[in-house]
Amino acid sequence: MTRVLLVDDQTAFRQQLRQLLLYAGATVVGEANDIPAAEEIVQSLRPNLAIVDIMLPGINGLEGTRRLKTIDPSLHVILISAYRDHAAAYRLAAAQVGADQFVAKDELDLNSVRKWLE
Repeated sequence: MTRVLLVDDQTAFRQQLRQLLLYAGATVVGEANDIPAAEEIVQSLRPNLAIVDIMLPGINGLEGTRRLKTIDPSLHVILISAYRDHAAAYRLAAAQVGADQFVAKDELDLNSVRKWLE
């Protein structure tokens, strides 16, 4: 079973994403509102997948991906953002920092989440 870490500074969005992931069959092992908290969770709980918002307070999701992958190189990372108009640049940046993919938040649905869990 896929063990997921959610990293987003918006509590309401994390709750909605958690419900979608649970419905898809994932286990959400932790939630963080910033990268330092996410680093602690990756070290202690070793999730398989982290879903990370690009726009975070302090350390952004791009730099955060590098840091999380340093802790656990096998960690899969999906970067997300509400800023769809920057999608092309974010896809390129996601690849450069070692993320598996970038997805705009409004594209998140049951089918896309299920693909991450395969």
